Amino acid sequence: MTRRQSRGQALVEMALMLPVLLILILGTVCAMQLLLTQLVVFQATRIAAHQAALVGGDDGPAGTVRSVAADVLNNGVGTRADRATVTVTCSARPCRRYSLITVRIDYRDAFWVPIEPFVALSLRAQVIRIVERDARS
Repeated sequence: MTRRQSRGQALVEMALMLPVLLILILGTVCAMQLLLTQLVVFQATRIAAHQAALVGGDDGPAGTVRSVAADVLNNGVGTRADRATVTVTCSARPCRRYSLITVRIDYRDAFWVPIEPFVALSLRAQVIRIVERDARS
């Protein structure tokens, strides 16, 4: 092969490899977003369950359990509280000491780089704790 014939070889190789390289980079961005979101959602669930165990049940008029979860979600990297649904349930009605309380957060969002199959981000975290006091009336 002469020098004149091989001049475009690097350009063709780059044109063939650029889409593969781009998909790898964008896939890594999607994976990092998934890991960061999972970390924040699970942390919000753990903190909300701890708060629910201390309060003795669901939010009540103050809304402390959901506001604690919202604070964690709003301070996370790329997460927002308005994209999450917080559910608090107690195994006994009314919620009594030593009952099990479950806090579940369902989080739905879109990926920063929506490439197939990474279009919709959906996470669910659930934590079960023992209630430390009777529910406030």
